[in-house]
Amino acid sequence: MKRVSTGILNLDSQLGGGFPAGSVILFIEDPGAGAEIYSYHFVHDGIKKGEQSLYIATNDTADDIRDSMKLYLGIGDDEFEKVKFMDFLSARVGALGVRESLTLSGDPYNKVITETSRNYSRVVLNSLSYFAENYDRKSVLGLIESMKISAKRNEAVHMIIFTKGMFNMEFETAVKQVVDGVIELSIREAETEIQRRLKIVKLKRTLVPKTIFRYDISDRGIRMESVTRVL
Repeated sequence: MKRVSTGILNLDSQLGGGFPAGSVILFIEDPGAGAEIYSYHFVHDGIKKGEQSLYIATNDTADDIRDSMKLYLGIGDDEFEKVKFMDFLSARVGALGVRESLTLSGDPYNKVITETSRNYSRVVLNSLSYFAENYDRKSVLGLIESMKISAKRNEAVHMIIFTKGMFNMEFETAVKQVVDGVIELSIREAETEIQRRLKIVKLKRTLVPKTIFRYDISDRGIRMESVTRVL
């Protein structure tokens, strides 16, 4: 079975080599847990392999994401040629008369369905929360189903970022049910430090480890030790 690397070696080793091709993976996180940095590693791995990627940004501008990827992963400007950005934050700012050149016309929902159907090897939606705030439940689940079809057809992996606790638990459960994989990122305070933890809840076609893993965010992105665990 084809696997698509997460871009983080120690996470790949826990997943049997990476995410199964043809799947939609949900990263559901506590605010500040750093799911977007996992997405940077994921896209950067695609860049290194010459794969075409799509990054859908709703909470940051494309420039902000590029700057963050440069900061954490040392990516050069010329390396972004293989990454297409859909920047809905700049579009909203542009509608107010600022950065009008970046304004995207048309309904975001339909634009995402159309663009994710194209032949990308890797897709990031950051984040689903934007669509959950602006569309009804049936539409949001329909968006995920559309991404699943596209991912399977293209043998791609689509990563969706979603924030915990913003919506009711029934909706969160429905989202977790419809995707192919769920990875939860959480934050806990322990004495004088913040601890970040990763739990692989489900992943189709994969023997899911029972361990909860610790990780840190460093100046080189995510640092996750394969032997670090929380029992």
